[in-house]
Amino acid sequence: MPRLSLPAAFPSMNVLYNGVLFNISWLIIVTGESLAIGLATIAVHLALHFRLMGRGVAELKLIAAITAIGLLLDQALFFSGVFLVNGAPATAPLWLSCLWPVFATTLCHAFSAFSTRLLFAAALGAVSGAGSYIVGTRLTAVDFASVLYGPMTLAVLWAILFPAYLVLAARMVPAAANNPQAEAGHA
Repeated sequence: MPRLSLPAAFPSMNVLYNGVLFNISWLIIVTGESLAIGLATIAVHLALHFRLMGRGVAELKLIAAITAIGLLLDQALFFSGVFLVNGAPATAPLWLSCLWPVFATTLCHAFSAFSTRLLFAAALGAVSGAGSYIVGTRLTAVDFASVLYGPMTLAVLWAILFPAYLVLAARMVPAAANNPQAEAGHA
């Protein structure tokens, strides 16, 4: 099945679509708090993503790598006591790990412009990464063990991770694959 693509005059629309798709998927996964809902959301998200703007096998490998790293990171954060579930220590709920593949789809699209602005990416990661978790704790049974140190820990962590993920995306997904016009022969 051929990939749908936008005319060359609208390359930024993929960025908009990618950002909107991510936010809708994030909200469904977080408010659903269910592995089944999370997996179904991933399936729909990835199908739409790759139909509209996906970059093939290279991007799929990136999504798999980010998801694996994220799953381990989630477990480490819960194991170290940054997060609690229903007020008690627990392992990270698996539905939470469903956020990683949908987040990974943004690295070559909605956030790709930050891959050469790493200091800005670090600041954005600190604010948005921690902010995403803060909002998530308000909507779910997951909570911070410390309302001060939890968000601070995540801000520092995401100030490092977000630029690193962008660098990884730039290395794993070839430049031509990041440019729909080059791919379609419009560049």
